[in-house]
Amino acid sequence: MQPVTLVLASFGGLTLLVALSRWLAGRRWAALGHLALAGLLIAAAANLGPLAADLGTYGALRANAPVAQVFAERTGSKRWRLTLTRLPSGRMQVLEVTGEEWRLDARTLRWKGRALALGLEPRLRLERLSTRFLRTPTAEEPPPSSYALAEPGGEDLWAQARTGSRWSNYVAADHAYGEWRPLAQGARWEVRFDGKGLQSHPANEAAQPPGPPR
Repeated sequence: MQPVTLVLASFGGLTLLVALSRWLAGRRWAALGHLALAGLLIAAAANLGPLAADLGTYGALRANAPVAQVFAERTGSKRWRLTLTRLPSGRMQVLEVTGEEWRLDARTLRWKGRALALGLEPRLRLERLSTRFLRTPTAEEPPPSSYALAEPGGEDLWAQARTGSRWSNYVAADHAYGEWRPLAQGARWEVRFDGKGLQSHPANEAAQPPGPPR
């Protein structure tokens, strides 16, 4: 979407220069026609700009493809440092959390109607990392953590599609919820989207769930 916006803006600028040259050459009607076309192209780019900025915060949604890795390090009693790596970009984010279990949530966009005919791919954006305690924490203990992972990027297409705006005719907006996983020192998980939700798969021995007592 962003390349389309840049192309429209570039053609709008070029058309505006052509309109100016036609005006200087005394070709008034040709200049007015090019000026009108330039205005349409620039207006289209301006309208698509906020949408392109918002879609730029999403990644491709492909079933069973890894979307993130999470690595846990203990920093204190029920305190952890989580390293979140977004895939396939490799962008990392370090979060200080408290709790005993963690999970990721995401937003998804699936195109429909005329938008689907344009060949647009479904999109996914990691939205929140949350932790929880297995029991209610005492007054002396810190509350569980919750981090928003997405940065605002222009027009919120997901929210508009869920509130019945014109975008609801072109895109289905939904949540993808992850599983709760126990935090453990040195544990690493790989997070995949299975078509319905986010599945966190142990990527090393420390992340393996404890077996039944013998």
